[in-house]
Amino acid sequence: MTQDESLIEKIQARDVEALAEYIAVHRDQLSGFVRSITGEHLLAVTELDDLIQEVSATAISGLSTAPLDQYSPMQWLQQIARRRVVDAHRFHFDAKIRDFGRQKSIHAAASPGGNDESDGGLERLLAASMTSPSAAVSRDIRMHRMSEAIASLSEEQQAAIRLRYVDGLPTKSIAEKLGKTDVAIRVLLSRSMRELEKRLDDVRPSR
Repeated sequence: MTQDESLIEKIQARDVEALAEYIAVHRDQLSGFVRSITGEHLLAVTELDDLIQEVSATAISGLSTAPLDQYSPMQWLQQIARRRVVDAHRFHFDAKIRDFGRQKSIHAAASPGGNDESDGGLERLLAASMTSPSAAVSRDIRMHRMSEAIASLSEEQQAAIRLRYVDGLPTKSIAEKLGKTDVAIRVLLSRSMRELEKRLDDVRPSR
C-alpha cells in the first residue's frame, strides 16, 4: 500500500492527523488548483497562503461529516476551495459593487437626463469587481473597454455571464436555461472571465 493509499484509508476513517498530513503532502497540488480558480483581481487583495489555510481549517473541522463516500479527499478539498474563493470574492468585492450601484442611482436621480439603471449594468458590475479604489479615476476607461471586451465574446458566453453576474443565478440554473451541464457552465464562465481579464490586462489596476 502506498503512502497516499494509507492516508486516504485513514481519512475515510475520519482520522484528522491523516488529513493534515495528506494536505501537507499535496499542498502544491492544492495551491495550484486554488490559484487556477482565484483570478488575479482577487489575488491582488488576498494571499494564496491564507486561502489554503482556510481550506485546510474548514476541511479539518468538517471531516466528521465529509461526503467521502462520494468524493476522493482531493475532490472534497477542491469543493471546499471553490466555496472559499466564492466567499472571499463576496467579502472583498460585493460591498464595492453595491456601493458603486448606489452611487450610480444617486447620480441618475440628480441628473434629469440620466441613463436607465440597467444601462451598462453588466459592465459596471464586472468593472467594479476588478477595480481597486486606487484605480477609481480610470473606471470610465475600464468600463468602455469592458463593454468592448464583452461584445467580443460569443452570444453563449455573454448570456452565461449576464445570468451569473447580473441575475445572480447559480450555475445549475444557468445550465438548465442554456441546455448544458453544470460543469460545462463552470468551465464556460471561467474561460470567459479569463478572456476578459486578458483583454483588459493593459488597464488592470496596479497592486
